[in-house]
Amino acid sequence: MGLTFSNLFFVKKDMFPEEKQSAHEQHHQRVSWVYYATITLGLWLIAGPPTFGYKVPAMVWNDIIAGFLLIGLSYLALKPYRLWAQWGIVFLGIWLLVAPMVFWAKEGAALLNDYFIGTLAVTLAIVIARQPGIKLYAPAGPNVPAGWSYNPSSWNQRVPVVFLAWLGFFVARYMGAFQMGYIDTVWDPFFGEGTRKVLTSKVSHSFPISDAMLGAFSYVIDVLFGLAGGTHRWRTMPWVVIIFGILIVPLGIVSITLIILQPVSVGYWCTLCLCSALISLIMIPFTLDEVLATAQLMKHEKEVRGTSYWTTFWFGGTMEGGEIEEKKHPSGLLNLTIKEGGKDLLLRPWNLFLLMAVGIWVMSAPGVLGYTGTIADSNHIVGAIAVMFAIIAMSEVGRPLRYLHILFGLWLIAAPWILGTDNNAAMWSNVISGLVLIPLAIPRGKVEDSRGSFDKYIK
Repeated sequence: MGLTFSNLFFVKKDMFPEEKQSAHEQHHQRVSWVYYATITLGLWLIAGPPTFGYKVPAMVWNDIIAGFLLIGLSYLALKPYRLWAQWGIVFLGIWLLVAPMVFWAKEGAALLNDYFIGTLAVTLAIVIARQPGIKLYAPAGPNVPAGWSYNPSSWNQRVPVVFLAWLGFFVARYMGAFQMGYIDTVWDPFFGEGTRKVLTSKVSHSFPISDAMLGAFSYVIDVLFGLAGGTHRWRTMPWVVIIFGILIVPLGIVSITLIILQPVSVGYWCTLCLCSALISLIMIPFTLDEVLATAQLMKHEKEVRGTSYWTTFWFGGTMEGGEIEEKKHPSGLLNLTIKEGGKDLLLRPWNLFLLMAVGIWVMSAPGVLGYTGTIADSNHIVGAIAVMFAIIAMSEVGRPLRYLHILFGLWLIAAPWILGTDNNAAMWSNVISGLVLIPLAIPRGKVEDSRGSFDKYIK
């Protein structure tokens, strides 16, 4: 059966074999309570503006219209083959997360109300009810990819990301509350007025919406995408895995880069911004494995079955030779996650920690040694990037990226002469740091797990 993108939203019952129809209808019946719950959320939204005293007319109309839409879509979604209505609830929930930023809601209650309802709507519609039509599309198959020694979509792989994303959300929301005028001051334990000056800088004001609140939105989406799908989602929901990876890896690197440019572009450090950057950075190693597994699946589907990457991206596929992972009881998930996380941390190569330490020193050296100018800007940037790639290389999938530190080391050695400096402390700090970075980038460390055809690239 050939599926097209439109079949994500529009299907007919007779398009699928009877066993698929039965599985889909039974699943829909089990989760139909979700749509009664979202009807209640719609009523809550409609009551929000008068209850909380919204002052922005656009927010008043937004919540009233969105409330009626949520009720209507939820009613229509009670029919099992109206996938478009089920997706509509998801998209409407995402819009509710964005609306307070777009309309610059003046009341904190309005923002919290839309965040609460939007998050619940998406959670109910795609995390609990699962992807609309998943039982129609998803083929049978393993949850451990062929050639892999573990399941990259297991919950103990995803729980740390979800936890970190929640932490990031609370940090970003606090800064966003200051930018949007809900609070008058913002706390910074190390850099005094640094956080306030960064959040009110020309760089921040250049965004049409609160950049901190945009970060909070991004973290909420990370949470929702981290929770969506089961332990076989690397092959049944490739679009979730790939978008999840894009949100965390490239977009995370961009946001981290913008933050580390603070002392260069703004002239101040921001403790909370650095915390947010660190959280985003730590999330990256946990994400690479699952993205790799999905990429291998898409390649396998193309080579073995001739399925286009586009079709596999939306509808998933299967892979021969994998294994079925034993289900773990939810009660032991947290303990397992902590245990596995501690074990993994102890197994990380020692040289990566030293690379991080050198990067932190390079980034801090201008302040410690008291030099400024272009060489200081260079150190701020190179030091932060060195830390970033050292953390990413903690993942076995990202381990080859440690070689980039050789380039960083060479630059640090050459920078005093290329950029020019008459400060001996700056010169010797750069040269010594560069000479230390280069040999530390060589050891690979022990590789514990297997990842099929990708193993040959982990050198």
